[in-house]
Amino acid sequence: MKRQTLALWSTVLLLVAVLPALAVNGSIHGRVIDADTREPLPGANIQILGTLRGASADPDGRFEIDRIPPGIYTVRVSMIGFRAHSVENIRVQPQRSTELTAELQQTAIQFDPIVVLAGKTQQRLDQASVSISVVSSSEIERRNPMDLQQALESAPGVHFVGNQINIRGSTGYTFGAGNKVLLLLDGVPVHASDTGEFNWDMLPPLDVEQIEVLKGAGSTLWGSSALGGVVNVITKDPSPQGKLMFSASAGRYDKPVFSEWSWTDPDRLHYTRTDVSYSRRYKSLGLRISVGRFATTGYTELGDAQKSNLTGKVDYRFANGIKWTGFAAYSHIDRGFFVQWFGQNDPYQVDPKNLDNRAKTHQISAYSKLAIPFSARFAINLRASFVRTLMGNQFGQGAGFNPAIGQGFEVQADWIPQSNHTLTAGVQVQYDAGSTKYFGDHTGYFIGPYLQDEWKIGGDLRLTAGFRYDRYQLIDGQKEDLFSPRLGLNWQPWESTSLRASVGSGFRAATIVERFLELSVMNFKIIANPDLKSESSWAYDLGFRQYLTPNWNIDLSLFNNEYWEMVEAHLDLIRGQIQFRNIPRATIRGVEATSNLSSEVALLGRSWIPALQLSLTAMDHRDRQWDEALPYRPKVLASAKASLKTGAVQVEIDYRYAARIDAVKVYPINDRVPMKFVDGRVSWRWKSYSLQLGINNIFQYNYAPMESNLMPMRHVTIGVKGEL
Repeated sequence: MKRQTLALWSTVLLLVAVLPALAVNGSIHGRVIDADTREPLPGANIQILGTLRGASADPDGRFEIDRIPPGIYTVRVSMIGFRAHSVENIRVQPQRSTELTAELQQTAIQFDPIVVLAGKTQQRLDQASVSISVVSSSEIERRNPMDLQQALESAPGVHFVGNQINIRGSTGYTFGAGNKVLLLLDGVPVHASDTGEFNWDMLPPLDVEQIEVLKGAGSTLWGSSALGGVVNVITKDPSPQGKLMFSASAGRYDKPVFSEWSWTDPDRLHYTRTDVSYSRRYKSLGLRISVGRFATTGYTELGDAQKSNLTGKVDYRFANGIKWTGFAAYSHIDRGFFVQWFGQNDPYQVDPKNLDNRAKTHQISAYSKLAIPFSARFAINLRASFVRTLMGNQFGQGAGFNPAIGQGFEVQADWIPQSNHTLTAGVQVQYDAGSTKYFGDHTGYFIGPYLQDEWKIGGDLRLTAGFRYDRYQLIDGQKEDLFSPRLGLNWQPWESTSLRASVGSGFRAATIVERFLELSVMNFKIIANPDLKSESSWAYDLGFRQYLTPNWNIDLSLFNNEYWEMVEAHLDLIRGQIQFRNIPRATIRGVEATSNLSSEVALLGRSWIPALQLSLTAMDHRDRQWDEALPYRPKVLASAKASLKTGAVQVEIDYRYAARIDAVKVYPINDRVPMKFVDGRVSWRWKSYSLQLGINNIFQYNYAPMESNLMPMRHVTIGVKGEL
C-alpha cells in the first residue's frame, strides 16, 4: 500500500511539472547590441526570470527562446564587460513570438553578475542571501596571471599560504593536505581524492569565464569539503563564431634586494607561458580546445618547473532543448620542491642534501552533463565526473604512489511550481580511492541527498531554506552521519539596496592522507591518525549592499564562523613529529567591506574611464581550547585596485596587504612581517589584440607567508593576447 501511494504521488508531481509543456506556448526573439557602437554582442546571456529558459546570442547577436508559457516576464541580458540589463513587462502570447532588442553599456567593473554558487541555479549576485565575490574574465585578463592561484589572490577575503587557499581565514596551512575550501570546475569537484590538494594549473586562465567565491559554509548544496567556502571556476562555452585565441607572456626576475642573497646569475631567472585556444559552434555542436605550457627557472633553487595542459569542451544542443556537455582536462607538472631555505643569509637556496626534492604530477579531470528541460519550470540535470591523480618522486622518496581515483555522480531537479517558489533537489554520490606505500590502500565514499527552496515573499523579499544529509563511509573503517541545514534571507526594500542574512552548516571528512600518511620529510616524521574525526562548522553572515550611484556600490558583511573538531597539523618540535589532530572548537569572527567605483570623464577632448575597487577583511581567529590565535592566518586583509583607461591605453595599480601572522608552527620565535605588495601594469589594445607591460612587487618587498619561504622579488612581465 505504501509503495502504491508513493508511486501515485510521484506520478502526480511529474504531471504537475510536465503538463505546462503541453500547453500552447509562445516565444521571445530579438537581438543584443552594444549601446555605443551598435555592434552585435555574440555570446550574450539571455535569461527569462521566473523560468528555467534562457539562450545565448549567435554571431549576429540574435537569439530565440521558445516553449514559454503565456504570461508577463522580466528578461535579463548580461555579458562579461557590460552592465547587465533587465527588460520588464515582456508579454508572451500563445503561438506568437515577442520581439526584444537589448542594448548593453560597457563597464570597467562587473557590478551584479549572474552566479550559480548561491543556489545551484542562475541568480543575480545582489539577490543572493550569502556573501559571494566574482572574478570576471576581463579582470583575469587585466592581471595577466600565470595560473588560477594568481587570478584569485586579490579577491576580497582571499589569502594564499603556499598553494593553499584561505577564505576568511578558513584553512591556514596544512602542508598541502586538507583544504577547508571546496574547489569546483563548472560545479564539479576536482580536488585530488587522496590528499584533497588543488591543482591550480589544471587549465589555462585563457579558458576561464569567471570565478565565483562563496564565503562561509556551503555544504547544504555542495557537500563535503565546503567547510569554509567554495570556489567555482566556470569555463568558457564554445563561441558562436570560429575564434582562435592566443596568449603569450614572459617574465624576468630582478636581483635580490641584498647582494649577499645572490645565488646565481639573475639573467637566467625567467619564466614563459603560452596558451592557444580554438572555439567554434557548428549549428547544434559546439567545440572548444586549448593547449598551454608554462616553464620557469624559478627565483630559488628547486624553483624550476615545466607545466603543460590540454583541455577540451564540447556540447550538443538537441531540438527539444536537451543539452549535453562534456569536458576533459589533462595536466602534467614536473617541478622542484622548495621546502625551506638553507638559512636567513641564503634565503633562495636549499640544503645541498635536499637537491633531489622534486615533485611530478599527472592529472586527468573529466565530466559529462546532461540537462533535460521538461518544461519552462521543470528540468533535470545529470552529472558524472572522474578525477585521476598520479604523483611520484615526492621529497626524493621515489615513485611509491599509485593513481588516486575520484568518481562522482549527481542528479539534480529544478522545479518552479509557482512563480514565487524555486525548488532544487538532488542526490550526490562520491567515491574516492588512494593507494601508496606511505599510507596503504584506502577507499571511502559518501552519499548525500539535498533539498532547497527559495520563496519569494512579495516582490522584494526572498527566504531560502535547505537541508542535506550525508553518510560518509571509510571502507573497513570510520562511518559518520553528517547534517547540513541552511537558512537565508534577502530583502531589497529599494532598487538600490539589498540586505542579506544567512546561517548554514558545513563539514569536511578528513582526507586519506590526513588519516593514514606515514612519511619522513627532511627532519620531520609524519605520524598517522586513523581516528581523526570529520570537522564541521556553522557560518553566520549578515550583509548590506548599497548603490550610491549607478556606478558606485558598497558592500558590508559581518561574519561569525564556528568550527568543531577542526583538523590542523600538530608539530612536536622536540620529537620531530607531525600529526593531523582535531581542535575541539575554534572561531573566526570579523567584518568585510568592499567598494566598487567606475565613471567616465571628458577631459582635454578625450574620454577617461577611472575605476577603483577597495576591500578590507578584519577578523579575530581563536583556538578556543587554548585561547590562542590559529596559525598561518593574518587578522587583516586589504586590497586596492585602481585603473585609468583612455582610448586604447590603460594604466593599473594593485596593492595587497596582509597583517603580520600571529602564530606559526615550525619557527615560532622568528621575526615576521606583514605583506605589502604593489604591482603595476600598462596595456595597449589595437582591434582584437593587446600588449601589456607589468612590474610585480615594484618596491622589492620581502615577505614569507610561511617560515623559510620568501615570495618572489620584483619581476618584469610582458604579454600579448589576441583573437583571430
